[in-house]
Amino acid sequence: MKKYFFILIFATIIGSVSVNAQTWNSGKNDLSSGKNGAVSWDTKDIDLGTMKQGKPGKAVFKMKNTGGQPIFISKAEGSCGCTQIEYPKRPIKPGEVVNITTIYDAEDVGVFAKTVTLTLNIEESTQILYITGEVK
Repeated sequence: MKKYFFILIFATIIGSVSVNAQTWNSGKNDLSSGKNGAVSWDTKDIDLGTMKQGKPGKAVFKMKNTGGQPIFISKAEGSCGCTQIEYPKRPIKPGEVVNITTIYDAEDVGVFAKTVTLTLNIEESTQILYITGEVK
């Protein structure tokens, strides 16, 4: 009898988890389908100017969710290992403005042009940011 009781409880738990998952993935709460999502940027290109070798350069990009549903950044990649990227790891609400911060490791002397590629859950899912400058 105990065996049947545990099976019944297990089935009830599994059923309630499935219903909750379906509720989250329907309608406005669906973060995987960003067809109504959109973003705007204050700029997508920042020139860090002339930098001293060994002193990291910081660029802060401002992104606004201009769509009608929450969006999120699923991936952020620099064009090299010399760029660190800080970004929100949570849903970004409609109308919210967030910072995407890049820190360039200015070890190599010379002119540089680097990209940061973000992947979002919107129709235009790939967003590319540019940082440029010169290290002396």
